[in-house]
Amino acid sequence: MSDARWFEIDNAIASAVKHFSFAVSIYPRIPGAEAPEDRQLVEMAFMHAMQSGHSSLENGLLKILELFGEAAPTGATRQAALIRRVASAIGPRPAILEQQTARAADTTRRFRNIAAHAYDSFDYTAASDAVASAAFLTGHLTAGIARFRSLIDP
Repeated sequence: MSDARWFEIDNAIASAVKHFSFAVSIYPRIPGAEAPEDRQLVEMAFMHAMQSGHSSLENGLLKILELFGEAAPTGATRQAALIRRVASAIGPRPAILEQQTARAADTTRRFRNIAAHAYDSFDYTAASDAVASAAFLTGHLTAGIARFRSLIDP
């Protein structure tokens, strides 16, 4: 399936890795930002990087589903359904994400939902699992998508 659409998929995955990597690098700076305006700047940069990382990941996964003519999940739980679906083989399509990668993606998905509503009550200490998942995705996502691509386009 050598397809020009992989250009967009590769860009989305690279964007996810870039944003997650940035979030991981920002996270340790949060406790050292003592002035209120500095603290808000660092926290907002961290939350935005995490949200952007996960949104980019979702965009790449949705584009892969398009390659197979699969409709995107719909409804109130569509983001969670997307992660569950891409972690499973469906018909001729093998699983896109391995289980550990899917668990990490689900953790960043849940954090994105928290960050989208916690601007005024953000507790950075509750983000450590999401940061660990972002670090895992930074190190494994590109290779995982390449593995999937080699399965469908040897």
